[in-house]
Amino acid sequence: MSTTIETRGFLDVTERRDSLLALIKRGPRQPITTRRAQDLYSVTPWSGIGRNAARRDLRDLALRGQLLPVTVDGQRAYLLTPKVVHRHPGGRIRPELALLQTIADEGGEWTPGRAKVVLRHALGTNVYRSVARRHLDTLHRDGLLELHSERPGHCYYTSLIEGGAK
Repeated sequence: MSTTIETRGFLDVTERRDSLLALIKRGPRQPITTRRAQDLYSVTPWSGIGRNAARRDLRDLALRGQLLPVTVDGQRAYLLTPKVVHRHPGGRIRPELALLQTIADEGGEWTPGRAKVVLRHALGTNVYRSVARRHLDTLHRDGLLELHSERPGHCYYTSLIEGGAK
């Protein structure tokens, strides 16, 4: 149940940041400060958002390449990036393919923690354990991995690909 709550919280943050970006794109082309971001949030379900959350949202959008950090009158502000960027910093890399290739090459038991390391290396950014688990589940549903569960809350996956490492 806590995974559902964590996932919902993560989706709310992503949705909140996506809505901020959409509002920035619709508005006039001017530098966006934390105060301006809070003003933009006032017409969304997140109208009571604090300065720290707005600042984190702007910083995250900049890290993902959506906004460009600038300094205006000695204050941090952000402008829209003029080029089109991919939603994820890893670009068009298919994380499942990188993970599947590594599992086939190395073999053995694969836990979400072990998969997280491979995905972080492939994408060049932090990956949550729940995201790694989701990629393993996707590969399992596609019939490429076998799920083993020894006890509740502990599971691992092994490759079903013929000719891979065992």
